[in-house]
Amino acid sequence: MTITKAEQRIKDLKEISLVIDSWDDVFSDFDPRPLNERTVSGDFVEELKKRYRETQRGTFIINIYAPVFLKNVESERMVTQRLKRHFRYVFMQKKRNIIRRRVRGLIFIFVGISSLTFLTLATYHKFLSKLSLEMISILLMPLGWFGFWEGLSKLVDTSPAFIHEEKLFEKLSKANYRFSYIEEEAKK
Repeated sequence: MTITKAEQRIKDLKEISLVIDSWDDVFSDFDPRPLNERTVSGDFVEELKKRYRETQRGTFIINIYAPVFLKNVESERMVTQRLKRHFRYVFMQKKRNIIRRRVRGLIFIFVGISSLTFLTLATYHKFLSKLSLEMISILLMPLGWFGFWEGLSKLVDTSPAFIHEEKLFEKLSKANYRFSYIEEEAKK
């Protein structure tokens, strides 16, 4: 059985549905600023993370179900822009942290190789006295090997959790946000 591109596209779309009672469920209710400036709620982000773990593949559509009294096209647009901007910002921070870690790894490798190279050249060309060479080797040998291996570790073994979080926030920044409104049942 062959899957067409259209069928694969539909299969790759993942929907995450959340129900909110007010915009305080999306934005922090501890933040007294106007809605368009408030920070995104930690609980909202945690719920998205939890749902993301359930379905990691594909493009995301995030359905936000809200009471009818919240229906406002401007609010929808503002919420979508704020969420995308927030998730893009967090994604860029995560990406910078991974790059910073890898650059630090390269620096460690450079320091390690430089230390070992200096020690090897000093031993081979004998431009230091034997005592000086022994004293320097006590410091440079462990520094060189530690720098080399620790640098490789930082460069190659970036924690899967860091990469997972980076991908999560990238997908959330590119997700499609849809708003649906539900009528509240008449209270008896």
